[in-house]
Amino acid sequence: MARVPITDDIHAELLRLKEQSGMGMMKLLARSGPVPEGLDSAIINTWLNRKTLTARADHLDFVLNALRAVDPIIQITPDMRAALDAELARTGYEPTSLLNRIGPHPVKVTPALISRWRKGQTLSARKSLWDFVIEGLASISDKSA
Repeated sequence: MARVPITDDIHAELLRLKEQSGMGMMKLLARSGPVPEGLDSAIINTWLNRKTLTARADHLDFVLNALRAVDPIIQITPDMRAALDAELARTGYEPTSLLNRIGPHPVKVTPALISRWRKGQTLSARKSLWDFVIEGLASISDKSA
């Protein structure tokens, strides 16, 4: 199999995507479908810690694509928390009534999760879940309207 260099740019992208994914390489491989023969988490970790400076092209492509497909984790900043609180106040909804209003929602979005975001008890979120809540709130008219 053809080997390709793991350039500084590729290494930086691997590290960034791993950080954004919030998961270890074992879990990534377990959830990413059929893994190319010979690829395991130990190999990926040698790329990440620079013990190996080349990789099989099919292995590297698979890992990069798998990492890019993961819904990234975002940090919930105080400004984001304030925006969430302002939107809830603007609409007059609380987390439970909000989820009832915006209809079918991802299983992982619960009133308790929204409350923890709001109170600063949970400081990160999957981007798609945060976006779902914020976009749902944005679609609701002001409570006084």
